[in-house]
Amino acid sequence: MKQKKTEVFRRTAVANHIKNEQLDNMKQILMILIFGLISLGEIYSQDFKKVNYQLDFGTTLTIHYKKTIEIWPEFEGYPQTDYSTNFGYFLEALISYDLNSKFSISTGLNYNLTSLKINGKISLFENKGNLTNSYLSFPVLIKFRLSDLLPITISAGPYLGLLISANEKGTSYIDTSGFIIAEPDPEFPSDPVFQLEPKKKYDSDIKKDYTSIDYGLSIQLDYEINLSHGLKGVILTRFNYGLKDVLTNDLVNNSSANDWKNYNLMIGFGLKF
Repeated sequence: MKQKKTEVFRRTAVANHIKNEQLDNMKQILMILIFGLISLGEIYSQDFKKVNYQLDFGTTLTIHYKKTIEIWPEFEGYPQTDYSTNFGYFLEALISYDLNSKFSISTGLNYNLTSLKINGKISLFENKGNLTNSYLSFPVLIKFRLSDLLPITISAGPYLGLLISANEKGTSYIDTSGFIIAEPDPEFPSDPVFQLEPKKKYDSDIKKDYTSIDYGLSIQLDYEINLSHGLKGVILTRFNYGLKDVLTNDLVNNSSANDWKNYNLMIGFGLKF
């Protein structure tokens, strides 16, 4: 009888020991799962914090590729076009990802309107106006933070631009004092020879004179300002250096240029969050 009771107690103790081991194992597995979920949450949170969004706007200063273009200067009254810098504007939306505390990569969409002042002369004719182009660009910038103490970042990378529009608008002037005009022929009273206007507005779509794609390199300098929790202001300066000849052919177009590359300086302000 005692042997039976002893055997029952022994089996009960073994069963309780196995049950306790199973409970301990389940607790360990549960703790591992909880710790894993917490770790995944922290990793996701850290990766989420690495993604930043930025909206920028500002002015674009277009730099002329050539200051003056002359054709057949050996002849009197030869065609000549002078170019000078002018201001446009830009808007962009960017997304960036922090690779580490020093490096990040940024890309997005940029709308850039460039403008140049032009003054073209051919003999007694003169055109004064503005040459404006608009592009939708896709920049890819690698950013490097110069110091942990100063919120200054320098970045560089390529860009690809798609031409949206190209336009030349201004006023044409004719020095009529250089003309000897006979009296109008009564039979041809509407002959344009006798209806020269000394001053006339013009507005020309010259998109066909430009290639649909532009590309080049950008270099940028940023300075960040803390505005509030999770929101920063960014003062930026970017120089775009065009590498592609953006004219469609080597013939003389309306502005007397036979090759052209886009150079412009962008100065603006952005919000980073």
